[in-house]
Amino acid sequence: MKSVILCEGGTDLALLQYFMEVANGWENREGSDFKINIGKSRKAFMQDNDYLLIAETGGCSNICPQINKLLRLITRSATQKEMIDKIVVITDRDEVDSLEQFIYGIKNLFGKYEITLQNEILENQWIPCSVRNGVKDVVHFEMLFLLIPFETTGALETFLLEAVSKKDKYDGIIVEKCNTFVDTLDCARKYLSKRRYKTKAKFDVYFSIRTPVEQFLERHNILKNIKWEEYEYMQESFKELKALHINQL
Repeated sequence: MKSVILCEGGTDLALLQYFMEVANGWENREGSDFKINIGKSRKAFMQDNDYLLIAETGGCSNICPQINKLLRLITRSATQKEMIDKIVVITDRDEVDSLEQFIYGIKNLFGKYEITLQNEILENQWIPCSVRNGVKDVVHFEMLFLLIPFETTGALETFLLEAVSKKDKYDGIIVEKCNTFVDTLDCARKYLSKRRYKTKAKFDVYFSIRTPVEQFLERHNILKNIKWEEYEYMQESFKELKALHINQL
């Protein structure tokens, strides 16, 4: 099975990598045969005979164009080897200017490629789809739209900082002061105009202090040792990502 996860930015991609590795058992395989030129950057993973690609789109406005690329690949596929079985879109609800407008754009893409849906488009639920491929055979795939309400305890970054705080009291004090700093600095909201930006800024400020000399290995170890599987209990919909590996169904 071959799957693609689309997310908004580089931080999202990096944290999703750790989540999928720790919580769901995927292994980073940059030499994977599953290669698609999609998004600004991407990472490839394998688990048994299943393949996964996580790609950052560079922002919410770039999600539909990237979905368009994936749907075009599916409709042009000639063999099962070229097929994409599952597509997941993960985005912050606050970044979607209008949920109705977002869904309207998706429906337009489905209409463009004459894709048949077994049920209506619903967030946080798998949508079974079928379409004719490049040799006019009917092929099936699924899509999942995770529009996450990244509130106080909802963001992956916030979850990580809370986990770090619980593990080490000294780091907890640093996290608290970093959070206060970010919350009180840009009062005019000239730069941190959205709540999501503040969340990312708190994450970046902490790591600027914790690993100030770009100590990649140390940052990697911090992230790797987080109990990412606990995030599923904060975001119930993330359990749906287990479906990307057959043996976890």
